[in-house]
Amino acid sequence: MEKFSKLKPKDEFDDSKEKVLYKDEHFQIIQFEDWSILKERDTVVCIPYLIETNQIVLRYEYIPTFKYVDGQEYHVTLVCGGIEQGETPDKALLRELEEEAGIVLREDYQLEALKPLFINKGSANKYHPYILPLNERDYHEVVARGDGSKEEEMSKAVKVDIKYLSSLNTSDLITDYMLLKLKEYMNI
Repeated sequence: MEKFSKLKPKDEFDDSKEKVLYKDEHFQIIQFEDWSILKERDTVVCIPYLIETNQIVLRYEYIPTFKYVDGQEYHVTLVCGGIEQGETPDKALLRELEEEAGIVLREDYQLEALKPLFINKGSANKYHPYILPLNERDYHEVVARGDGSKEEEMSKAVKVDIKYLSSLNTSDLITDYMLLKLKEYMNI
């Protein structure tokens, strides 16, 4: 083990080989060939489906970028978040579920990810989607504490009855996509 002691974790935004046009703590814009590429962390997204109560868990979130465009303070979105350096998508999902929804899965719960996908041609990050069918024995609830950001303090997880699925007014493509995948999963 000692021979590995000098290894250092890879900087997620290591720009030594890339021409960086802009960089902050959340993302960077790099030049690759003749493209300007938005480079962010990969993201996990999920819809917990609570089988016994026939509900899904979504987020009612304060999102500054959406407010900037449409003036609305709150939007219906998914439980989601960036994959931290050194995390697998599964580990990130478990962390985000607890932080944003207050859901802690039992240790032997088998996660099944859908196919990861890019959100558009100009972005280098991938979304790792999950649909989580949960029986009461699969999880327990704790207080969702968020990640400490002001936006997370202003947001909350909400349980929505499946019968209202078609009347939800979502705000983004990935939420719409995941609701379509949920309907497909449930044969609705």
